[in-house]
Amino acid sequence: MVTREKLSIVLIAALLTVLGLLLVTGNERVESKSFVGLCVYSGEGFSVLTDGERTVGVYASLELGKVYRVEGIPFNSTSGLKIRPERVYPSTPTFPLDSITGAYWLSGVSYLLTPAKVRLALPLPADKGELVRVSGLWYGEKFYPVNHTRLGFPKKPSDDMPWAVEGVVLYSGGKTILWNGSEEVVLYLPYGAELKLGQRVRVVGIVRFYSKLSLFVDSPADVVVTGTAEKKPLRKARVGDVAVGNCTAVSAGRSLGLDCTELRLYGFSARVGDSIHFEALWRRSSLICLNCTVTVPREELPNDICSFSPGEFARISGNVSWVRVYKNGFGIANVTSGRCWVLLKLRKSLGVSVRANQTVTAYGFFTTYRDMPAFEVKSGDDLCSGSC
Repeated sequence: MVTREKLSIVLIAALLTVLGLLLVTGNERVESKSFVGLCVYSGEGFSVLTDGERTVGVYASLELGKVYRVEGIPFNSTSGLKIRPERVYPSTPTFPLDSITGAYWLSGVSYLLTPAKVRLALPLPADKGELVRVSGLWYGEKFYPVNHTRLGFPKKPSDDMPWAVEGVVLYSGGKTILWNGSEEVVLYLPYGAELKLGQRVRVVGIVRFYSKLSLFVDSPADVVVTGTAEKKPLRKARVGDVAVGNCTAVSAGRSLGLDCTELRLYGFSARVGDSIHFEALWRRSSLICLNCTVTVPREELPNDICSFSPGEFARISGNVSWVRVYKNGFGIANVTSGRCWVLLKLRKSLGVSVRANQTVTAYGFFTTYRDMPAFEVKSGDDLCSGSC
């Protein structure tokens, strides 16, 4: 019979044999070796390095995105090769790196736009929209940068790529349009971003080529107000400037016609004959008022009935000597003041009439009628009885 002591010895020997086999097959120990790789994962007491071909787990807390040389005892495990490090220190890459050139874009996470989106594992010390050349490694769905070179902002816009533009706001509200010195750029601003007419701004966005060059802005932080448009005298101003002048309104309606420019003035109301001072933003084909005032109301203009000059705007006042109305509804009235007189043209569309011995005041332009001095008004509001 086998004694209890002998049985115990046999069992212990068998157990040691099994443990030895497990150690040999599960954790095959080899001599100390080194590995150079990029840290693509870092946790408490454990990190993952890769050189683009091999991936090694390291029992140490390392910095993500840095290259390290690790010296220690490697061993295989069910989850891959691992190293218990004896020495860990920063290193330069000894393995080939991939290179990507694109525009840096930060929108919650970091990307390179080529224009396809390349997800970056780490942010770069670059400006949003700036071109960069990045060297690094792919791991999973992300690109891990090792080195980068900043190339500056694109000089010209490209479809689906970032672009930075500076200019003056010509239109605001539902449709914001910027003048960059050579063309209009339509801005599609994010919720909460508002701009005012005449502001000078710098904007970064994604380019789309529609009927006009358009820029889709990702964040209010991508819109920076740098100042206001430059003020210049009307004769020196151009698109994007604030034109400053003193003029007389010669026509009125949704906009004002002025005697000093062919551009119509929007955003301000005045009567024909009013003298105004304006500071107005010069758009491509019009002016929009920023700060306008009536300096001399038309009632204070002199009576220029004796200063006949064809094509000139004037105020006339006098007594109606006679009136003649033709079958087509057109009429003329002789307006006299002292020794001076003109024939006042009365188009049917004016919707007004005058009678003999009536005192009238009119605001309009000198012209001729059958080679005789005449005067013409644009609207019935510019002809009134008495002094107005």
